[in-house]
Amino acid sequence: MTDDLVDRLHQARLTPYGKARAAMLEDVVRRADAAGVEDLAFFARLELVTAYVMGGEPRKSLVPFARCVADWDADPAKYQEHSHLFLWCFKYAPNTLTKFPEVPLDRTYAVLDDMERRWRVGGHSPHAVHQHRWQVAAHIGDDETAAEQFRLWSTSPRDDLSDCIGCDPTSKVLHLTTTGQTAEAVALSVGVLDGQLTCNEQPQQMLTTLLPAYVAEGMYTEAVDAHRRAYRILRNQPGELSAYADHIRFCARTGNLPRAVELIERHLPDLADSPSPLATMDFAAAASHALSRVDLRIRRSSSEDVDSAQLAEELAQQALALAAQFDERNGTKRQSENVSAVLAAEPWVDYLPLSETARKAHQRAQVAAPAVPEAPLPEGAGRVWLDRAEEAWQTDRRTEAIAAWAAFEQEVPESDRTPLDRARVLDGRGLVASNNEDVELALESWREALTVYAELGEDVRVLRDRGRIGRVLCDAGQLDEGLATGEAPLRQLIEEDEPRRRGGWQYSLATMLAQAGRSEEALAELSVLRTRPDTDPDLQSGAGILQCNLLLQLERLEEAEEAATAGTSTREEMPRSFAYRQRGCIRLALQRPAEAVGDLEEAIALATGKPDSDVHLAICRLELAKAYLFSGRALEAAETAEEALPSLQDPELAGLLGDVRGVLADAYRALGEMESALTQVRTLLAEAPADAHPYWLAQTKQDEGNLLERLDRDKEAVDVFVAAAAYFEAAEQPLEYVQALRLAGQSARYAGDFTQVRELLDRAEPVLQALPSADEHVLFQQAGIHWDRAILALQQGEVGTLVAEATQALEAYERGGYEDQHLNAQLLLAEHATTDETALQQIFTTLPTSHPHYHRTGYLLADRLRQLDRHQEADALEAQLNQAG
Repeated sequence: MTDDLVDRLHQARLTPYGKARAAMLEDVVRRADAAGVEDLAFFARLELVTAYVMGGEPRKSLVPFARCVADWDADPAKYQEHSHLFLWCFKYAPNTLTKFPEVPLDRTYAVLDDMERRWRVGGHSPHAVHQHRWQVAAHIGDDETAAEQFRLWSTSPRDDLSDCIGCDPTSKVLHLTTTGQTAEAVALSVGVLDGQLTCNEQPQQMLTTLLPAYVAEGMYTEAVDAHRRAYRILRNQPGELSAYADHIRFCARTGNLPRAVELIERHLPDLADSPSPLATMDFAAAASHALSRVDLRIRRSSSEDVDSAQLAEELAQQALALAAQFDERNGTKRQSENVSAVLAAEPWVDYLPLSETARKAHQRAQVAAPAVPEAPLPEGAGRVWLDRAEEAWQTDRRTEAIAAWAAFEQEVPESDRTPLDRARVLDGRGLVASNNEDVELALESWREALTVYAELGEDVRVLRDRGRIGRVLCDAGQLDEGLATGEAPLRQLIEEDEPRRRGGWQYSLATMLAQAGRSEEALAELSVLRTRPDTDPDLQSGAGILQCNLLLQLERLEEAEEAATAGTSTREEMPRSFAYRQRGCIRLALQRPAEAVGDLEEAIALATGKPDSDVHLAICRLELAKAYLFSGRALEAAETAEEALPSLQDPELAGLLGDVRGVLADAYRALGEMESALTQVRTLLAEAPADAHPYWLAQTKQDEGNLLERLDRDKEAVDVFVAAAAYFEAAEQPLEYVQALRLAGQSARYAGDFTQVRELLDRAEPVLQALPSADEHVLFQQAGIHWDRAILALQQGEVGTLVAEATQALEAYERGGYEDQHLNAQLLLAEHATTDETALQQIFTTLPTSHPHYHRTGYLLADRLRQLDRHQEADALEAQLNQAG
């Protein structure tokens, strides 16, 4: 029974903090009490206290802690082995009690006095006692006592009951920041953040606490980095509602209200399971402050969406009511003052960009060229209006052109208009309709105008309208009619129209040719267009963008990169953004992700805030996330991909959404956020279309299995790998089918189900026998199955089977030229198939000191020499290994 309880306790301590860990420890405590194993029950209760505090349920910690105090005081000698953990848990009590306004303050002081007595009796430094007296004084607003306790705390020597080298300075940084000593706070943190922090609460708590100090000291880069790094860790940890409040306040007071709202919507559900009233108050106040400064509908998972102003008022009232309860308990007004200060807080800075793309977009907005006022329209101009309209349209001053056409129609009566006037008005009407994507009106207007021009002998104007009609028809997908109508007129206009118009006609021709699949002809026209001295620079850039698209279709990436570079010269921001996106994607495809990063950041900066740019921005962010990931910047990759998600909820964008989730899974994996990666992979599978290819499904299921294995969830991984194998079988991929079954077998072995391992390997082997044995990939999997059987035999102590299977694996790996696997098989046989040192010695002498297996082989050989009573040789060998580093 005791061994079983110890195993259960061990499993609980390996489980991350949260309700699952607490539930496992509760079970251990119940069983230990029932079995009368008092020492184990005492230790498990102390572990349960810690689990409640660290898992976001601090109030629950008070009952098991009180029981531990009673047990200890009844027989202190009985539990001396656990004295350090017992006293460590004492530190949780005063901190916990302050978070619940219904707990009388006298009770907290009594715990502090008891704590001080036990520290004194045990000969411990009062360092931790002063820290917790400071904490209570700061909470109730006794500034004088808080300052004195801070002084005593800072001058008392640290000991093994002091908070760790990250948490202790974090509390001091909080004191220094709240008392306006922000420079001192930053100085205190430097050595801490540069050091090695292994505590479960660091560095995220220190970074969060430093946010206002960094901003106050103008350390904006450090502030942004602290927010991003800390929040990523905190958002997946239980019981961090107060810390979320700190990050919401930071965002709201640095001009990042959309980010603040994002955090609020994500964590509003946590209010229903708040760790304490103090945490609820902190979050409600911070959220109310941010929401009162926006005009949005806020999503709530448990109820209908609500106006931000209404929710802000509800949260403000909740925060103020809780503050009043604390103040009534404390006999001060400090908490109400704090909440009121949060609700009325002014910005620290106007705007602090939280990413490189946001920084670039902000810089661009700051230096944007002032709008050039349009020239005043002349009065009584008559037909001058038409000249003015055509000139304005030709030079891309669309608003001015439309106003001029309207002025002509208002000023010149129908009876006074010549046929040419009427045709020119129809031209304008068609151009405006085309610009507004009203194809039918554009075609109707130009066809009517064309008839008039033909009657008047206006040959050039006839050609222009035929070219326009041809272009619009091609745009509408009517390629044959469009080319028949417009190709010849456009070619004539390129040669005969006014020089400044020729580039535009050539661009239209190239576009139509590209639409018709005549890529080489289109490229030839664009090449000429880009070199014409009379072509508008923006049109040359536009030609570069179109040329790039065509070259990409032809997979001529280096040429496409040059064309995209030309496209980046345009003055128009959205086309320029598109050109940067093109070049970034090309550089990514050419495996130059670091260069791609700059292009894609610029593309996002240019398009941010532009109308109808959501999909373009989402694509840019997807590609930028890839570039960050391939450049080793996993944090930026994750955050950029997360920014792309909200714009991709349209079912028609499901493909893009899947790509973003795939990048997110890889980024989370690189960050060590395996649970988040697993969530993305499972969401990918859940959102997969009904006709998803079985090979993709197989790869994704296998990815899910690999993540489960890394999370030590081996039993789950077995079924997932088996499902992946079934998909590989459906996709007619036999080698991948075998590999998936082997992975399932590996997980089954980790889970201790050796019978299932054999069954899975037995399923895989016949598939390989049906494949060409000389194929190197088949040979590799055949060798792998022998290796898997050898490892299984090793775990079960079946030496004969181990030697037989490892020998076959060795031979197959040698035939296939798989050197690393061959060496592993040699080592396995040398360690278990013989009792002398010969085989190990032969392997060791062939390995350079830099080889990954040099030290492993050397220590195996040293152990073998000792087994043979050759201790002097073993000592000499170990000295050689140590010298080799």
